[in-house]
Amino acid sequence: MENLLKELKSLKENLDNLPIENISNFDLKKTSLFIVDINNGFAKNGALYSPRVEALISPIANFTKHLSSNEIANIIAFTDCHTPESIELLSYPSHCLENDLESQIVDELKFIENIHILPKNSTNGFFTLENLNFNNIDNIIIVGDCTDICIYQFAVTLKAYFNQQNISKNIVVPINLVDTYDIPSVHPAELLNIVFLNSMIQNGINVVKEISY
Repeated sequence: MENLLKELKSLKENLDNLPIENISNFDLKKTSLFIVDINNGFAKNGALYSPRVEALISPIANFTKHLSSNEIANIIAFTDCHTPESIELLSYPSHCLENDLESQIVDELKFIENIHILPKNSTNGFFTLENLNFNNIDNIIIVGDCTDICIYQFAVTLKAYFNQQNISKNIVVPINLVDTYDIPSVHPAELLNIVFLNSMIQNGINVVKEISY
């Protein structure tokens, strides 16, 4: 147990020592922003609602508005959108059904200029990108929830795809704009954030404390 606590402390220190990035270091015309699952079902009301996700709404909306007004290349918002027959619902409570308020992104994001909404039927938004074209994109910023599920799967799959193609891209995850839900003794948010953020770093993702603007 003592060794486990030391290892956890070390992982936490890794994150505490990460830098704060500034948006001025990005060429926004060559930058894509992906917002993951900031929808009503996770951030406002529903079986999978989390107050930790709700707390992301304002900072992500403000960040997105800033990038939109500064001509970022594109803004893509993934949102869970299932049918009653979706296989994912065998693993999770029924949530974010199509044509339901839960599957809509929150109003704070919905009316931001140039936002493009992509519904997804699995935890990994990568599979909705049918026509991958990142030729003119150098930076990919990923925000939203959940750190250990949808954020992790999308970031690591995207990185693996680029590795397979020998393509170098800067995939960035700011810690202050991602989070996961908390269920004591079952799904401890703080622990999972530490473990999965460190795993992203090991997989070549550029994890930073925040992106200031």
